[in-house]
Formats: sequence, structure tokens, C-alpha cells
Amino acid sequence: MAPSKQQRLLWVHSTEPTSVRRRDKTTMTKIRRHVMEDIGISRRKPQQNPQFVIEVGSPTEVNSLLPPFWSQDPLSILEQEWQMDNFSAYGMSLLATEGKRLLGNADALTSEGFSFPFAFTSSAFLRHFRPIFSDPSVLKQIYHQSSGRVRVMALERSLGTISCIEATVAQPKIDPATADRVICAVLSIICYNLLSLEFNQARVHLGGLGGLIAARGGIQSLNGNNELRLIIFWVDVTTCLLFNMRPRYSLPLDLIPAMFHTDSSKGLPMPLSRILATAEAEIGVKLTHIPVCVADLSEVALAIESELAVRGDALWDDEIFLGLRINPLAHRLFDRAGPTAGFSSHLHQILESVRIGMIVWIIWVKRMCRSWPGSPMAYVPELLSMLSAETNWAANTALDALDDMLSVRLWLSVLCGIASCHGSCERETAVKLIAEDVHRLNRKEWGEVMVRVRQMPWINSFETPLAGLRSHVQLLHLS
Repeated sequence: MAPSKQQRLLWVHSTEPTSVRRRDKTTMTKIRRHVMEDIGISRRKPQQNPQFVIEVGSPTEVNSLLPPFWSQDPLSILEQEWQMDNFSAYGMSLLATEGKRLLGNADALTSEGFSFPFAFTSSAFLRHFRPIFSDPSVLKQIYHQSSGRVRVMALERSLGTISCIEATVAQPKIDPATADRVICAVLSIICYNLLSLEFNQARVHLGGLGGLIAARGGIQSLNGNNELRLIIFWVDVTTCLLFNMRPRYSLPLDLIPAMFHTDSSKGLPMPLSRILATAEAEIGVKLTHIPVCVADLSEVALAIESELAVRGDALWDDEIFLGLRINPLAHRLFDRAGPTAGFSSHLHQILESVRIGMIVWIIWVKRMCRSWPGSPMAYVPELLSMLSAETNWAANTALDALDDMLSVRLWLSVLCGIASCHGSCERETAVKLIAEDVHRLNRKEWGEVMVRVRQMPWINSFETPLAGLRSHVQLLHLS
């Protein structure tokens, strides 16, 4: 077999005297150069400010991604083969995150993380190494052996990407400084920040992204790059949910399904429909914002149920299908203002509770497809506080509307319960609220209670976390 790298050898006769003074000058010069070359290489410091062109490169060919290729030191192989591209830092960090999740024996459908679907389409290297991310044995081995090293590698790649972005943006010409590849690189760093739970850094880079897009001429200047527009949309909605803020950019209506209502008269769950019909008659104002969103959420729930019937749990790996349906709804919930001034505080609180309940619903679905990088209980405490305000729900409510009011509140309380961590005070509060409403319903059976809840937007995948909640409610109810 031919050697992979040609070596330069210098032969010195061992039979000659060892004293250096007895050798001729030419031989001594060769020996000194040969020795000092290796010493110089060993002393050479790594480049302090590595630069790379912000482009998607081509992966080095690898013969096989199957054992025994990965049986020795998979991270070393990755380090040798994985070159720098936009999503290098995200990809390396994802290796550690997925390995940690698998070693912790967490439920694959509800684990925290940030599985960003466009990373694999935008990065040639992530596409090339994609089989690794579906191989639990390799992921666990990488994390078990080298979790700290993976994080260092990811940090190095993020710093290299930022350095390259800064150098590109510093160019005097505006076109290269605001090119698509530069915007994509900034988005990739934001995704790395979200996956690493570096939310303050993500905010900083969001500001930088806004500056780049504004300098380029606004979001409409990206109309020729649909994938980049979807990446921006995904990141925009995720940060709205994380930071409870309005979206920075408008909905890309030409890229999302045309499945949203303009009128809540169709598709609105019956309990909420009757409550709002009574309220509209009292105040003489037609409610359009939150009721329409509830009707949209019911449509989304039906679409998810239909796909689950065909694809089963494999649906949770298709974050693009799910995101195209729930992200536009999340965008509308944060983009539109609250109920119009003039509504009674009673109605305002009910509508705001429903809005936050829809956000909890969306976050839970995002967690099931591992696309939620924040706390599962981000909005639960606020919603529980609203639900606990008794005057907003039961007091001064007509008897014919009380059942509808309890149905809506039960739905919201159940959402809080399944989204709360076991043993948390939020879980205990949610269980108490549910037990109180079950008591108001004349101690009806659990199945009858859930009939009311399922009238509101619901999917069967909520039934698994509901089982544990049910046992807690029944224990409290019987005591």
C-alpha cells in the first residue's frame, strides 16, 4: 500500500562517531534543519482569528457512515471531515444536545431542544452527516466520550463565523455586506444561540439581523430567496414566543397554507361561540381577533389529527409541515393587539386567557417536534393567575352561560396541567382548578369532563401527558 503522505528521511550512519564535531559541516546543517523543522511545527500557535468565506462548501467524501467507521472515535472523524460552513456551530452543538437527550432516557417526543429543519437543507455538511443524527448509538457515544470537546468545537466555529460576518459587513460596498449568504450566516448564529440557551446573545444578533435587512431595503428585498424568507419567519416566530414580543417581519403569505379564517362564525368551538355571542349582544361590538385565532387553531388541530392518522408518530419529525401551520397562528397572536378598548374587564380577561392558552397549546406541539428551546412553562404561571381570579369566570355569570364558561376554563386548566413539570407548584395549582370545576359540574365522571375539554382545540397526542394529570385530579377530588 502506498503511504498516504510522502515522508522525507535523513539517514545518519550509526557506525560513525557520535561527537558532532567529527561530522562534516554539510551533514550537520542537514541534521539541524531536520530537527528544528519538527520543533518549529510543534511550537506553532493556532491562528487567532480564523476566517472563512460565508458559502456552503462541499463535504469531503467519506466511504461509510456505518460501523466500524464510527466504532473508534467518531468525534475525531467528524472533526477531520466537518469543514466550516454557516451551520457548523449549530451542527456541532446539536450533536451534544441530542446525545444528552438520548443518554437521559427522555421521551423523544417531548424533549427540549431546537431542531431547526432548514439547517440540514442549508448546510452541505449537515446533509452529508445526517445519518448520524438518526443513529442513537453514535450520538450517545459522542456525548459520553467528548461532550465538553463538542461544545468547545461548536464555540470555536461560532466565533469563526462571527469573525467572518464582521469582516464581510465591514466592506465598503453595501451589496456584498448585505448579501443573502451574510444574512443566512447571522441566522445560523442565532439558531446556535437558541440551541445553546444563550438568549441574551440571540437578542444581540437579532438586532444585527434587523440592521442588515433594513440596510438592504427591507424584508421585501429577499423575495427571490424563499428558503431564506422561511428561515427568517421560523426564527422570528420562535423569538416572539421566547421573548413575548411582537414579530419583526410580516407573514410570508405566499409561502404558507391558505387555511386561515377571516370570520369566526365558522369553525369556532361551541362553548366559546355561545359566550362571545352573548358578549357581542351586550356590548354591540363584533369580536374578530382572538375568536378567529381559536377557529384557526381548531383547523390546525384537525390537520394534525388527519396527518397523525396516516403517518403516526413519524409526523413529529416533519417540523416543516407542523411549523407551516402553527407558526403563522403564533405570528398572528403576537402581531395583533389585545381586545379593543371598551370591552368589559370581565370579557377582556377571558379573551386574554384564551390567547395565552393558545400560546401554551402551540408551545406544547413545538416541544413534541423538538423545536422549542425555552421552558415548557413559559406562559403557564400567567395563565394560572388569570384562571384563579374567580370573579372573571364564575361570579356574576348567568346560569345558562356557566357551563360554557366552565368548559373553556377546564380546557385552559388542562393545558396548564399537561404543560407543567411534575411536582411543580404550577402542576398543583392546575390540578386544584380542575378538581374545583369537576366539583361544580356535580361530580361528573372524568369522561364526561373530557367531552367538554375536547370541544375546544385538541389532539389525541395530548392524551398521554393527560393520563398522569388525571390521576392527580382524581386523588385530590376523592380526598
